[in-house]
Amino acid sequence: MRKTVFTLLLTATVVLAGPGVGGRVGYTTSDDPFTGLSADGPIFGGQLAFPIMPILGIEISGTYTSTESDISMESYLSNYLKDEYGFEYNGNIDELRSYMKNELGWSLPAEADMVKNYTATYHNLGLAGILRADIPMGSSPFKPYVGGGGGVHFVVSDADAMLAMLHQQATGDPAIDPYDHIFPSAEGVIGMSFKPVGVPASLFGEIRLSKPFGDEAGDAIVSYFGGANLGF
Repeated sequence: MRKTVFTLLLTATVVLAGPGVGGRVGYTTSDDPFTGLSADGPIFGGQLAFPIMPILGIEISGTYTSTESDISMESYLSNYLKDEYGFEYNGNIDELRSYMKNELGWSLPAEADMVKNYTATYHNLGLAGILRADIPMGSSPFKPYVGGGGGVHFVVSDADAMLAMLHQQATGDPAIDPYDHIFPSAEGVIGMSFKPVGVPASLFGEIRLSKPFGDEAGDAIVSYFGGANLGF
């Protein structure tokens, strides 16, 4: 009986408060884990907010960012070989080529191809579910909040196509998929919302920390958002 009453009260709270839907734009600071280059840039997305108690709610959000960087095959390979095999590149391209051929058995691209610049495009689609808690501020329309949860990042960096090409040349087996990078993540947020009384909309500013996990996942991603939600 108590469980039934609690369920009815919780449902009534959600219905009266109502879900919210909105969008967000901001700036993110991160690195492309496959090139070691900066992937800082604009980020945008949207969210659905579901209140479950007066000060608690669940937010489901999606974000997307994309950047382009110039990188040589020489730089990319030196970064990859250091991470995977501990090879310390000292700037001598002949030693790099010798290591690739003699230690790894890779077919070598022309030296001119190794030193010229290529454009590497990085894409990151993030999905997250966050439990958010408002910090009561009396009748003030401003409400600070904190939250945490989990998510996943779908990452594509076409710089990996360089390595896939070399790997296929050496072995005949295209075992490296440049589009197969899915990383679970832990998410944390802190922010401030502004909701005038009686207005079915709110504004917010937020800092989100996302830490992807897994091989080649890279460092934590910090994003700064501003956005709005529609709904009571």
